[in-house]
Amino acid sequence: MRTAFGLDEPLPGSACPVLALGTFDGVHLGHQQVIRHAVARARAVGGSAVVVTFEPHPLEVLRPGADPVLLTTVEERLALIEQLGADATIVVPFDLAFSRIPAQVWLDGILRGRLGACEIVAGSSYTFGHRREGTAASLLAWGRAHDVPVHLVPAVLASGEPVSSSRIRSALREGLVDEAARLLGRWYRLPGRVVPGSGRGRTIGVPTANLEPSPRKVLPGRGVYATLVEVGGRRYGGATNIGYRPTFGGTVLAIETHLLAFEGDLRDAAVALSFVGRVRDERAFPGPDELVRQIREDVARVRQLLAAAGPDIIQ
Repeated sequence: MRTAFGLDEPLPGSACPVLALGTFDGVHLGHQQVIRHAVARARAVGGSAVVVTFEPHPLEVLRPGADPVLLTTVEERLALIEQLGADATIVVPFDLAFSRIPAQVWLDGILRGRLGACEIVAGSSYTFGHRREGTAASLLAWGRAHDVPVHLVPAVLASGEPVSSSRIRSALREGLVDEAARLLGRWYRLPGRVVPGSGRGRTIGVPTANLEPSPRKVLPGRGVYATLVEVGGRRYGGATNIGYRPTFGGTVLAIETHLLAFEGDLRDAAVALSFVGRVRDERAFPGPDELVRQIREDVARVRQLLAAAGPDIIQ
C-alpha cells in the first residue's frame, strides 16, 4: 500500500480513485465495512481504493483535554487499512486552520479538484467542513450534481446500537476490554517500550515489565487483565495491572505486566499488549503476602482466559 502524508504529495492512486472518507480511528467493524466497500467499488471500476484519514485526530485539536482519545496510532491505522486491501492512504494533517475549511471547499477544491474522486464511499453519519456543516445527505446531493457516485454505508450495529469509536473508548475506560474487542473485531492493542520500574515486583517473586505507551492512546480502566504480550516476534501470556499500586502507597499510574513464561532481559524492549479479558478491579491489600496470594489466583484466571486465545501463546 502506498501512503501520502499531506495533500501536496502526488496522489498515490490511479486516474480513477475511489475515496473512502473518515477519520477511521480504531478501524473498527463499521470502518472496515466502509473500506471494504471502497475496495470492492475500486475493483469493479478498475480504479484504486484510496483511504483518506487525518493526523492528529480532530478531537485532539478541537477538544483537547487531559484524557487521551486515540484507539490507534497512525502507524497502527495504516497497517490495519492495508490488511483490508486498500491500494493507498492519504494522511491529511489536521489543525485549526484545516478545521475551518468550508464544506463546499472540501467537496469542490479537495475531493473533486485535488483528489479527482471517481467515486466516494463514506459512513451514513459522515460529516465534514467547518462546524460539521456538511452531512452525508449533502455529500450525496453533491455527488449527484457532479456525476460522482457516492455510496453511504449503513452503520454496523452491535446490541442494537451503532459501532463507534466513542463507544469503544467508553468501554475501554470502564475496563470492558471484551466489549471493546467485540466492537473492534480484534483485541485492543497497546504498544510501547519497557521502562525501568521500582523493582518491587522482583522482590516479592513476581517480576514485571513496565510499559510506557504512547500518551495519546486510550488506557483501559484500572484493574488486572489477561493480556498477550508481543515481544521479539513471539507471543507470551501476561497478567497486566493498570493502576497506582495502592498496597505500596503508589501515586503514579503504572502499567505492569508479569509474563507467565519468559526468561531474559526486557529493558528498553519494544512490546505490545493485547487485552483479552478483565480479571478484577485494582485494590489495596494488607501487605505483600496477601498481594502475592492474590496474584497467584490472578495468574490462574489469566491462564483460563488465554486458553482459547491461540495455540502459539507461551504461558
